[in-house]
Amino acid sequence: MKIVLIHGKNTDPTEKWYPWLKEEVIKNGFDFIAPILPRPEDPVMDEWLVEIDKTNPEDDTILIGHSRGGVAVLRWLEKQKEIIKVRKVILVATNSGRLRDKPIANETNYGFYTEEGYDFKKIKNHCREFIVLHSQDDPWVPFSAGQFNAQGLSAKFLKFENYEHFGAKTKKIPELLEEIISGQE
Repeated sequence: MKIVLIHGKNTDPTEKWYPWLKEEVIKNGFDFIAPILPRPEDPVMDEWLVEIDKTNPEDDTILIGHSRGGVAVLRWLEKQKEIIKVRKVILVATNSGRLRDKPIANETNYGFYTEEGYDFKKIKNHCREFIVLHSQDDPWVPFSAGQFNAQGLSAKFLKFENYEHFGAKTKKIPELLEEIISGQE
């Protein structure tokens, strides 16, 4: 089993809860890949999609996307041919992908957001199971975005109270690890 973490904007795999996840995933016998995505302070979708391609997601892959990384994971799935299918996608504090829901109105877009948002039908053709984690006190991505994604993906929706944006204060997410391990025994 391969776990691929796509980090969010303004960060890299050495920050937040990412090192904890790497350690736990490896401890549980899984392969772990967390590419350092280009230009994290002002990301370009096409550049991030190339990095996801390099991880070679396949049947035994769980893709985890945090914040902008979750948007990239869903955009990557939208663009895949019919034969590509991953085992599971877990979104952590991921935006709806709609321009009107962009967290900071005047920030650059570079392909992450569109007027219509995601093509959930296409996305669902490429994955067996979706899980959405979102905190009701997220100051960057509204809780309604988590609800929107969960509904559109027919996903299991894990709601939290005090994780905010699962950012610098969050050092571990036990529920995330449980979702990775569940069904693997």
